[in-house]
Amino acid sequence: VATTVFTPLEYGCVGLSEEAAVARLGEDAVEVYHAYYKPTEFFIPQRNIRNCYLKAVAERAPPQQVLGLHFVGPVAGEVIQGFAAAIKCGLTMEQLMNTVGIHPTVAEEFTRLNITKRSGKDPNPASCCS
Repeated sequence: VATTVFTPLEYGCVGLSEEAAVARLGEDAVEVYHAYYKPTEFFIPQRNIRNCYLKAVAERAPPQQVLGLHFVGPVAGEVIQGFAAAIKCGLTMEQLMNTVGIHPTVAEEFTRLNITKRSGKDPNPASCCS
């Protein structure tokens, strides 16, 4: 069930949390992709880049079925609603990453996810538009 908390900076999610996926499958069977991003709405006000965050929780083994999506940022409810059916239909990380994102939207950030927590790489964007 897709859920959104309508606060000034919205939180939306669908599917399993990282903690629930690890409890169900074990830590070695779960891969978590994540990123911080700065939505275009924040360019003029120069808000803190770390305000917005997204995460995809997936099975680690191919085909890496997506178990949950989490999004903190503007219009989170709208973004998550769009992905809810895809999760129910068995969305994989490859399918998500091969989706051409509509630019400039905050939803396209999910199609750019390529850093895993396990990798230890910095999830912050390299530039204002990455």
